[in-house]
Amino acid sequence: MNSIRQYIGLALKRAQLYQHGGYKNAKPLTRNKDDLQAHFFAFLIDVNICLLPVYIWVIEFLLILCGLIPPHFFDLLFYLMFALLFVTCVIVLPLVTAKFKGQSIGYGLMNLRLVQRNKKLASPLHLIMRQVFGFGVPTMVLGYFFKTPGMLIWWTVNGLCALAMPNEQTLFDLVFKIIPVRDPDMNIEIIEDEEEQEEKQEVQESRKRQAPAKDELAQNVSPIDLHIRSNYSDDGCYDVEEIFKMAKNNGMETISITDHNCARVNAAAHRFAHLYNIQYIPGVEFDCVYGQERIRILGYYIDWNLEIFNILEQESLRREKEMSIERVKKFEQYSNIVIDLDSLMTNSRFQTITAQQITEMVFRNRQTRSLPFVKKYLETSANDKEAMVRFKNAVFGKGGPCFVEGKYPSAREIIDAIHDANGIAILSSWHLDYIDDSTIEKLVGLGLDGIECFSPVIQKQTMTALLKIVQRDKLFVSAGSDFHGPSRPGRHLGVTNCPEKGLALVRIFTKAADPANT
Repeated sequence: MNSIRQYIGLALKRAQLYQHGGYKNAKPLTRNKDDLQAHFFAFLIDVNICLLPVYIWVIEFLLILCGLIPPHFFDLLFYLMFALLFVTCVIVLPLVTAKFKGQSIGYGLMNLRLVQRNKKLASPLHLIMRQVFGFGVPTMVLGYFFKTPGMLIWWTVNGLCALAMPNEQTLFDLVFKIIPVRDPDMNIEIIEDEEEQEEKQEVQESRKRQAPAKDELAQNVSPIDLHIRSNYSDDGCYDVEEIFKMAKNNGMETISITDHNCARVNAAAHRFAHLYNIQYIPGVEFDCVYGQERIRILGYYIDWNLEIFNILEQESLRREKEMSIERVKKFEQYSNIVIDLDSLMTNSRFQTITAQQITEMVFRNRQTRSLPFVKKYLETSANDKEAMVRFKNAVFGKGGPCFVEGKYPSAREIIDAIHDANGIAILSSWHLDYIDDSTIEKLVGLGLDGIECFSPVIQKQTMTALLKIVQRDKLFVSAGSDFHGPSRPGRHLGVTNCPEKGLALVRIFTKAADPANT
């Protein structure tokens, strides 16, 4: 059972890593010997697993012939076999393929995956339909009316189709616009594509520099980290237990997971806190505005079960989806490039399409790279990375032709919501380098309880200025790494840039509520 659980956990993690950038290094199958062999073996494994009821029935039939089972059981056993065959072929195989994001057991063992033509994950519905109509239903119907020859003919037709197509697609792969690919090596961090070799080299060199400095990193890990994102956030990677395992390995004493506009993680985190003997402070981080200023406010010690947090999360999801649709429409009008909005939305767990995603799509495609409004950035930049940053800022940034301004809740609304949930409102370190002191003072007037003074995302002079404000106004001091996982490789769990002397201030905050609530 442990081996099965480990296999399932590994398959789900590989799917998660594939979705978070791994697809860019996936290789579509071609008609070379190795790919044909791997595809054929994956098919054979799936066939044999699905036909297990038939094999069992054959054994039962032999037992009937030997007189060990009464003959009048023949019909009953036959229909039972057919029912189980329906379950394995029409229900189990499609659901397993959808669950593991395009990998059946055979495909998983052969390191293959069924995905969209752009290599991104296919929708669960398409995967289920592909397996139902491409494998399950034909196997059942042809097997019932034409016995073994009928199934063999269907599989042969699909095999010939795979041999004829450049990416080894079967008939229903073509119908649902799906291709088989080889999973990339998930033991390395996924880089954008061949055109970003410079960035890849930088990452590799950074790893080399970090390898000998592992002890130094360990020394910089603070025992308290109150700003962490899990996979409940659109850009987080790790699940709750993985975060607690890392915190335990780092010798940390107190953490808080503050997901983006979502408080649901706290239910699971509360349970794991007792299991790993780590103090856990329930948390969340909300987008909001003060005047014309975009800010983020962290809520701690909240009662996460209150309906207000569900309302705020649903409003956030609706807002981001509407902004994504408007962003795509503006870009289509500006560029005359048609974007498959439905496909992108289907494969986005949070129903969002960011400016970064559109930029990457434009720069990965050779045809769109040659368009004048894209080419000018390539010709005047040192490399692709610089060109993409300039393009995104010019096209999607404030004042750009495709800029979309979101309607966020006010800072007062968020502070009041946190207080109504018996929580403490802390100004997040996000963009704190660009928020002036007078704005912070006005937020304190609205009821702000503290500031995240220690963080790797703000400069030292900003930390110094913030500490003066919290000392003057007697506010709480918080510290957080803003750890996301692979999507933010420069940030590490527990590395909050909080000095030893600052820990005393942060510990005051960790004791701000009744221990029974933490």
